[in-house]
Amino acid sequence: MFQSRPSAPRDPAALGRAEAALAAAMDELGELQRRIDALEAQRARLVAQAPGLAAEVERLDGATGSRLEEFARRSARAEVAIALRVSEFAADRIIGDAELLVGRLPSTLTAVERGRLSWRAARLVAQTAATLDATPDMAPETDEGRLREFETAAIDLAGRVAPSRLRTRLLALRDRYMGTPPEVRHVAAREERYVAIDDLEDGMSRLVALLPSVAAHAIDHRLTDLARATRDADVEDGTDDGRRLAQRRADLLVDYLIGDYIRSSAQLDPAASVEEYERRVAAGRDFGRFASIRPTVVVTVPVATLLGADEPAMLDGTVPIDAATARQLTANATGLYRLLTDAHTGVRLDLSRERYQVSTGLRMWLRLRDETCRFPGCGRRVQGCDVDHTIDWQYGGTTRADNLAHLCRSHHTLKHRTRWGIRQLPDGTIRWRGPTGREYETHPADGHRAMPRPPDQSAETMSSAC
Repeated sequence: MFQSRPSAPRDPAALGRAEAALAAAMDELGELQRRIDALEAQRARLVAQAPGLAAEVERLDGATGSRLEEFARRSARAEVAIALRVSEFAADRIIGDAELLVGRLPSTLTAVERGRLSWRAARLVAQTAATLDATPDMAPETDEGRLREFETAAIDLAGRVAPSRLRTRLLALRDRYMGTPPEVRHVAAREERYVAIDDLEDGMSRLVALLPSVAAHAIDHRLTDLARATRDADVEDGTDDGRRLAQRRADLLVDYLIGDYIRSSAQLDPAASVEEYERRVAAGRDFGRFASIRPTVVVTVPVATLLGADEPAMLDGTVPIDAATARQLTANATGLYRLLTDAHTGVRLDLSRERYQVSTGLRMWLRLRDETCRFPGCGRRVQGCDVDHTIDWQYGGTTRADNLAHLCRSHHTLKHRTRWGIRQLPDGTIRWRGPTGREYETHPADGHRAMPRPPDQSAETMSSAC
C-alpha cells in the first residue's frame, strides 16, 4: 500500500481525471521512445553497410591498393557525417557502434527492436564490448564465446540497473572478461592522454584533459589545497575578495600554467584592471595576466569604434572577447592586422598590416576567409590545417586566393585519394561532390566576400604547403 498525503483531496473526481491524463501521456511518451529506439536500431543497420558500399564504389571506379578499404571507410564516414548532420568524429563512433551491433552483438540490437532495451543502453553495451581485449593465444572461437557471454550478461544488467549507473556497472562486468591484466592495460591507456579546448559563449572556453587517474586527482587535490590556503591567508590579512573556492582553483590553474601571479580583488575588478593595464603600459611593464603571451593579433574593428564607440572584439574571428581583454592582448602583440568592418552589416571592408613580424598577406587572407577546414561539417581551426590547391599545382592550378583553401590533413588526403571532388567559385564558395554524386557547399566567413582581393603570392611561396 502506498502512503499518500494525510488529508483527502478536495475534488476526488478531478484528481482522478488528472491522474488518468498524466498516466496516458506517460504511456504515450514511453511508446514513442520505444519507437525512436527501434528507428535508431534500423538506422544502425543502414549505417553498418556504408563502408562496404563505399569500398565497392571505389573498386568499380578502378581504385586499387592496400589502403583502398581505409580510404573508402574515411569517404563513407564523411558522407555519413553529412547525412546525419554530425561531426566526423561522431560519425566514426556511430559507424563503429553500428558495425559491432550488427556484426557481433545481434542479440543486443534485436533487444532494442523488440523494446526490451533502450538505444542508449545498447550503445553503452557496444562501446564497452569494443574494449574487450584478447590474449595472443586466445582462439577465435574462444573470443566469440567470451563476447556472447558478455553480451548476455550485459543485456540482463541493462534491464535491471538505473541508466545513470549502467556505464560503471558495465565496466565492472567487462573486467571479468578481459584477457590482459589491469596494470598492462593502464600503460596502454596512458598513451591516449591529451589536452583539448572547447570554445563556449561569453568569451569562455572549456579546457579538457585526459590524464592518468592518479595524476588527475593529485592536480585536483593540489588546486583545492592551494585555493583554501590562499583564501585563509586573505581572511587573515583582511583582504578576502569574495571569490568562491571553484573560482580560486580556476585562477590558480591559469596562474601556474602561464606564469601569472595570484591576483588581488582590485586586479579582478574589470574597471581596475583597465586602469592597472594602462598604468603598466605607460611604465613600460607587461600586464601580468597576459605577460607570457606574445600573439599575432587580428583585431576586428567596427567602423564605429574609430569614432569612439567601445565594441567587443573577436579572437581569431570566431571567439568573442571583451574590449579590455583585447587591449591587454594587443599591448603585447609583435604582429597586428587591422580588419575594418561595417557596424551594421558586418561586411569586412579592408585588411592592412600595421606592424612588423607578420605572416604573408595571402596566408592571412586565407586564414580570415576560411576560419576552419573547408570540408562540409568540419570544424577544425585553420591553425591545424594545410593550405591546399583546389586544382593541383601539378595539373596547372595557380597559387591564387581563388585556388587555395584550408583543409585539415584528413580531408586533404581524402580529396586526393578518393572520389570526392572539389570546385572553388570566384567568391570563395567551395562545392564538393561526394562518391554518391551528391553535392555540398561550404562558404567563406561572414562578410568576407566584400573584401578586396589580396596580392597573389609566388608558387614557390605557397606550393610547399600543399
